Amino acid sequence: MKTIVILYSQKTDFTDKKEFGGKSAVQLCSENIEVLNLPVFTICAEKIKTLCSLLGEIKLLCDKQKANSVVFSFDDLPFFDSKLAEKLIDSHTTYKSEYTFADGYPYGFAPELINTGTVGILFQLASTTQKTLGDAPVSRNSIFNLIKTDINSFDVETVLADSDWRLLRLAFHCGSKDNFMQCKALFDVGVENADSDKKSEIASKTIGCLKTVPSFYNIQISNKTSSKPIYLPDWQFDTQDFMPYSQFSDLVDRIADFSQKAVISLSAWGDPLYNSEILKMIEKILSHDGLSVFIETSGLLVDENFCAKIKDIFVSAKERINGWQKIMIAVSLDSFTAQTYMTIHRNSSEDAFDSAVKAVGLLSKSLPGCVYPQFVRINQNEAELENFFRYWTEKSNCSEGNLIIQKYDDFAGELPPFKPADLSPVERYQCWHLRRDMIILADGNVPVCRAVMNCANGKSCKSEFSLGNVFEQSLEKIWHKSDDILTAHIEKKYNKKCGKCDEWYTYNF
Repeated sequence: MKTIVILYSQKTDFTDKKEFGGKSAVQLCSENIEVLNLPVFTICAEKIKTLCSLLGEIKLLCDKQKANSVVFSFDDLPFFDSKLAEKLIDSHTTYKSEYTFADGYPYGFAPELINTGTVGILFQLASTTQKTLGDAPVSRNSIFNLIKTDINSFDVETVLADSDWRLLRLAFHCGSKDNFMQCKALFDVGVENADSDKKSEIASKTIGCLKTVPSFYNIQISNKTSSKPIYLPDWQFDTQDFMPYSQFSDLVDRIADFSQKAVISLSAWGDPLYNSEILKMIEKILSHDGLSVFIETSGLLVDENFCAKIKDIFVSAKERINGWQKIMIAVSLDSFTAQTYMTIHRNSSEDAFDSAVKAVGLLSKSLPGCVYPQFVRINQNEAELENFFRYWTEKSNCSEGNLIIQKYDDFAGELPPFKPADLSPVERYQCWHLRRDMIILADGNVPVCRAVMNCANGKSCKSEFSLGNVFEQSLEKIWHKSDDILTAHIEKKYNKKCGKCDEWYTYNF
């Protein structure tokens, strides 16, 4: 049986950086693949952009080479493990499987194995019944995502890792800044002779792998709210009411330079629509194609004029390169009836619920597929959860089946225990928010996390939970001020707030 290797080459600013002992990720990957002693072919992303065209090209190569199976991988994996690849090839050959992959490992250690006949079947799927996936740009999980649409029709084999590392969401490739930083951090701790299981274990305890650059920024452009939901603390901020556009614009440019790809949420505390410059702010964010906008609003200030203007901004903006929609809007409903809405949203008017539901429709008309009715799950609305879910998941509804159900956050013991169910994993791992999030208040102050936002309140704040001010310090300097807290999490040591917190396993973008 003949097996060939096909590499997908997608050039970025990081694929050819010689930061790994004087070699690039592409060079290291090539050297490790040579050990397999198989014919190697490269497909360039500049010419082959969609999954369907990729599968068609793989099929042509397999037919031309009379190959029975193909080892497929991106070419920017500095830790490509030839021994693990050989295990996959042996398993694929022995069990005559149609698709074989390494399960439980971080991405970047192993290739995928595909039977040539299966390539043809996948090409047909991508051309017909799964054309939406077929026409999408090639991604690192494109082939497996296509197989998953009808996985019971394929003979799939796996090689299992000693432990399941998927929860950490590590990906060792050089296709983006944050992933390049993960690779560099792992290389720098000296893993040249370690196998993939050992590399995974080392990475799970290496802060440079776990924390690269923020991927989620929650920026307070307004501290005004339409009501006072019982699931949020009644904090009073000494900060300015609004972040002005001039400061915001400069901050967004710095975020784009620092993170390159991220989601920017408006507003960390308060309804962003109270800021009269919000449309300019959205347009500014979207001027960087690596940034997306997430808006969390009551919807009570939404009108047709706002919807028309945000639609124009959306249409004019380039497509995103970060994998997210250009704009995502969550409208806080938290109920299925007006009575429950008023119970949860204190000080709200009798028609507020109807106005919020109407806002979902208005926004969806301008931004179809980008609007998400939101429900924070607490004891007070648990009886309405099923009706909310059934109604809003209907594809015929204005939100097209989109919705968000959030778990209740008691802000590290600040609020009463309103949580109707405990969703926390049995074993605690490092906090996602310390790894990925940065919260910025209207005056530029940065708290460690959302649970201690009031501890970074005011210009003269000296709290242990305040990291600095973005208008006075660099984002990088502020970002690394919480490294000690994350290091303690790796060692399973928690300060007084972290020890009470139940948000460590929740994940933003």
